[in-house]
Amino acid sequence: MQKTKKKAIIIISAILAFAIIVISITLPCLFTKGLLGTAHPLNKEKDGQIRVACVGDSVTYGYGISNWTKNNYPAQLGKLLGDKYCVNNYGFSGRTAGELGNKPYTEEKLYKQSLDFKPNIVIIMLGSNDTKAANWHGKESYINDYKKIIQSYLDLESVEKVVIMAPPPVFEYKGKAPFGIDNELIKNDLNSAAKTLEREMSLSGIIDLYEMFDGKPELFSDGAHPTKEGAVMIAERVYAEIKLL
Repeated sequence: MQKTKKKAIIIISAILAFAIIVISITLPCLFTKGLLGTAHPLNKEKDGQIRVACVGDSVTYGYGISNWTKNNYPAQLGKLLGDKYCVNNYGFSGRTAGELGNKPYTEEKLYKQSLDFKPNIVIIMLGSNDTKAANWHGKESYINDYKKIIQSYLDLESVEKVVIMAPPPVFEYKGKAPFGIDNELIKNDLNSAAKTLEREMSLSGIIDLYEMFDGKPELFSDGAHPTKEGAVMIAERVYAEIKLL
């Protein structure tokens, strides 16, 4: 009986040790690749810094980019802007602008954190996940819900500028549309919706990522998410826009 009990303890201990080793290797790997959608290290503002909030989904988050915390576009933007700015990444993979989507951005704690940050400048891009068949409820519904999100930032006394970005294209990956995202809806409905929002809400500018990346599938790791090089291009474009504000 004692031998059986001792053997069981040894087996359980071995299993636990193996699990710990796997977790200790796997989690850091997933984190550095930007595959942990709930991980959002945020910078703390220093006195006098201009606060920039980058709001969005996985493209903003930096999904799939190696050394994610250093190479996502908001991190690259922070390097370009320098010490006078505090840039935070509030991107959350899989989130939608639409309230009827499966994962509305406004239901996340990160959304509240972005408001509590009291940004001076907001760069916002949502919509790719809204084009999934289960999430799409028409262009008008998308615009109306998106307006509420944008207005929540405009209502902050701290906010001086809000810039909207039209989402980039998606390209076929392994013979199918990646993640169920509809490129035609992005090209036609989301692109024109961004222009409508920029005009009707008198926003500070619009950045057309569809035009920037159209015909450049090599800048996407899986057909939907920009590589490190693609993230650098976005950061440089946003940097130029902020410097013009």
